[in-house]
Amino acid sequence: MKLQAVASGFARVFQAAGDMVVYEGGEPYRLSVWPPTGSTGTAPPAGVGGGSVLPSELLRAGGEVVDFTGRTAELDRLRRWRDSADAMGVCLVHGPGGQGKTRLALQAAADWRAQSWVVLGAFHRRDRQAAPAFAVPVGLESAAGVLVVVDYAERWDTSDLLTLLDDTHVGAGRGVRVRVLLLARPTGPWWQNLAFRIRRDLGLAAERFELPPVEDEPGVSRAALFAAARDRFAELLDVPGARTAEPPSALAAEDDYRLVLSVHMAALAAVLSVRRSTEPPEDPVEVSAYLLDRERDHWIALHHRAEDAVTATPDAMGQLVYTATLTGPLGYDDGRAAVGRVGIESAQVPGQLLKDHARCYPAFRGTSEVGGPGTVLEPLYPDRLGEDYLALSTDGHGHDRQPDLWADGAPARLLAPRPDPAGGTVETGTAWTRHALTTLIEAAARWPHLARTQLHPLLRAHPELALSAGGPALAVLARHPDIDPDLLETLDLLLPWGHVDLDIAAAAIADRLCQYRLDTASSDARRALVHENTALRFSGVGQYDRALAHSENALTGYRELFLSDRAAHVRNYARAVTNHTALLAEAGLRAEALPHSFEALAVQQELAALDPDTPSGGLARAVANHARLLAAEGNGAARQYSEEAVALYRRLGDGYGDRRMSDLATVLGDHALRLAEEGNPAEALACSGEALALSRELARQDRSAHLPLLAASLNRHSGQLADLGRLLEALDHSEEALARYRELADANPGAHEFALVLAAGGRALQLVRAGRSAEALSLSEEALARYRELVGTDRRAHLRGCAVFAAGHATLLAQAGRTEEALVRSDEALRLLRELTERNEDAHLPVLADLLAKCGGWLAEAAQPEAALACSEEAAALYEDLAERDRDTHLPHFAAALHNYALQLADVDETEEALACSEYAFVLFRELLEQDRDGYLGAYVRCAVKLGQLLVADSQFTEAVRPLVEAMLGARQLPEEEQWAVGASAGFLHLAYAGAPRAVAAEFRETTGLEMPDWMKFPEL
Repeated sequence: MKLQAVASGFARVFQAAGDMVVYEGGEPYRLSVWPPTGSTGTAPPAGVGGGSVLPSELLRAGGEVVDFTGRTAELDRLRRWRDSADAMGVCLVHGPGGQGKTRLALQAAADWRAQSWVVLGAFHRRDRQAAPAFAVPVGLESAAGVLVVVDYAERWDTSDLLTLLDDTHVGAGRGVRVRVLLLARPTGPWWQNLAFRIRRDLGLAAERFELPPVEDEPGVSRAALFAAARDRFAELLDVPGARTAEPPSALAAEDDYRLVLSVHMAALAAVLSVRRSTEPPEDPVEVSAYLLDRERDHWIALHHRAEDAVTATPDAMGQLVYTATLTGPLGYDDGRAAVGRVGIESAQVPGQLLKDHARCYPAFRGTSEVGGPGTVLEPLYPDRLGEDYLALSTDGHGHDRQPDLWADGAPARLLAPRPDPAGGTVETGTAWTRHALTTLIEAAARWPHLARTQLHPLLRAHPELALSAGGPALAVLARHPDIDPDLLETLDLLLPWGHVDLDIAAAAIADRLCQYRLDTASSDARRALVHENTALRFSGVGQYDRALAHSENALTGYRELFLSDRAAHVRNYARAVTNHTALLAEAGLRAEALPHSFEALAVQQELAALDPDTPSGGLARAVANHARLLAAEGNGAARQYSEEAVALYRRLGDGYGDRRMSDLATVLGDHALRLAEEGNPAEALACSGEALALSRELARQDRSAHLPLLAASLNRHSGQLADLGRLLEALDHSEEALARYRELADANPGAHEFALVLAAGGRALQLVRAGRSAEALSLSEEALARYRELVGTDRRAHLRGCAVFAAGHATLLAQAGRTEEALVRSDEALRLLRELTERNEDAHLPVLADLLAKCGGWLAEAAQPEAALACSEEAAALYEDLAERDRDTHLPHFAAALHNYALQLADVDETEEALACSEYAFVLFRELLEQDRDGYLGAYVRCAVKLGQLLVADSQFTEAVRPLVEAMLGARQLPEEEQWAVGASAGFLHLAYAGAPRAVAAEFRETTGLEMPDWMKFPEL
């Protein structure tokens, strides 16, 4: 992630801007011209030595050997996307391997380049073929636009893709149209997360379409595709007689031939069969086997040619190709290590084997042209052919092809941790582990015997390898139709709880196992446990609806058992009701959570009483949950419970390990909030500081597991610092907290998006206090956009929060003088708040009343008096109702709302009604003044001045004397900026005296015990 948001990596293409970027841990990607010069459009040599040919070179999409066919609709769709008015655009094209995604992108790139667009490729940092530095042409700012192509997008980390998109957004902001084209096989969780973040972070609606089989296009058929490819291959290989070769009889019937790559493979096999005077293969597997045999012919030819022969035997070369297909391109040192690990059956040293392999399969041709270091172990292209090679080399495929017995243990030798003679293991993860596991998982989806004989046994023996594969790959594994439930059980036990990178995989595995577990459960208690654990996994990715459904089933099951045998099931029931309470609270359903929380407390206390000498972690958690719920409801008892929770967690001792430290940090942070609410800022800061210290230590030990805790602790400590006026320190902490939350939400938006929104909102308020209003508004606007997305995901849980946030954002806009924008945002907030009114959710009414009162003032400022009056009248009515329910809390707001309403009524000459409201407000402020003179004197004086003015205007001269005298006397006790009320009161007293001299003088004497001074009667003197 970026340490500095000064600019971006993409800004490097705009050299004139002179921008600079710093990344933590190195650049996540690099850009260079795509496709590299010389890598397309030129046919490879037809044969080498003995007439051999490399089918993999002829079939590689980048070679563009066969003329592009069809795709009219898709190219038109991409052109419309390109020509839209948006400065920035993102589009995903997805489909199975061999469908033609890369060819479509190459054709679009050629078309766009002819219309003055620049086309760049983005290479991930794990891609060994990436350029050593950004290598892009000059003059991009004068181009018609920039297209950035990202192949294998599903293999990128979500955070790195977002960095790329955020960086390209900078280019779009400079007036250059930018389009980012993503190519991928699946559209699983990684795309759902990415599309969500693109909408929220960039304000873009990413386009997506699945690439259909090209044969679906009118006028295109499998037979026609076969004929075009056959004729082109016949030309290149100088086999004119092959132009009459018939397509395989299975061409029309086999589903695999819906892929254009499969058709091209069949065409190439047909041409080579004519060349060799052999029978052509029929079904797609036979075609792959036939073409792979031709690859082997090439290895044999290189090994036996008279001059400059390759020393590696064909068998050794085959094993090298197998290895390269798994590892992908590697640097030289890693390549040598991989060859040594996998055990190639050759007398040659690994270094020589790598050189021989590179003779046969040179590194990606674009690399050397941009000055990059060479790579070794270039894999077999296209991917589908490489996956078939893995499968057909491994015993168990059921086809007429002899496997290589060496391959049976090759994945394990390459990937399994190596034993250490001194004990333990070394090299549990290597430079090729992730690529190899991903390749095996994808290949096993089409070749079940790979899963059965290689992938599953490997993961059973070394399940820790699954963590290296990453969440997206494991989520794909969980969806394999023939996946072994026992293996998924093993992986599920290994996957941690609350892990940023693996939560999605954990949820996918739990989802796949749930019904199996329920069907095989041996008891009702076991079934309840299945529901309980599944609920926790779903909650980890923010799927609260599904989590709550399972949690309710777990609670129902445990409750029935508890009622039938209290002693036997009290522990499980206590845990279940505590978990369900926490889950309801996480989902924003606090009203539903509170009754469960009381029950959780009672049951946990009963359980703790069974062994009073042993501290109870369950009771500590229930008390902490209860404290949070009470605090959310504004209940003053929350502090007592949070203090008890801190004491309970301190008692747990070191036996609870990191979990105890983590929970203690959390409750310390909660208790800090309660202390601050009660006016103990120094104690609050000490609590939040201790929580932050614990969180940093835990994150240092295991960053992924404890990053959410660190983010929360930073955010809370920032708030405490701000409360003590240490604003610069607070801003430093809130900036770090926001960065951590962004990182968390990149990996798992469902679980961390809400916390990110709250952190952004809190930092925005701090920025306002620091006088950085522009930054505050930008951040607040971003947070509001994220909140809207949350409402779309779970309206019930987030509607009220979004309404409150929109109201706050409107206030920030108004404070910045952007009244019209404030009114637009207030309309949104009012609409959401009124929706809550229809649901009879009264907890939002104070927010609604406050916003209506503010809107009244903004509308009056915008010269919309009728709308202003309507808002102010409704605000006053709401506050009157609220004050009847809770006078202590809402009376000050009611008095202020009445006063403001009176002001607006007076402005439109509704004197009688204005006077009535002002008199009522005066009475209320007098009541408040008696309770807290220092707190309400200013408001009382302002109300008294206005009341006196209205009474004078209504010719109630003597009635005006008392409020005006009280305003004058009170104002003398106010700060200098409030002294205007002295002169204003004297002026209105003069007008009253002029209207009824004797009566007013007598009333003044009665009120003050003094004679009315001449300067007040005749101010001109």
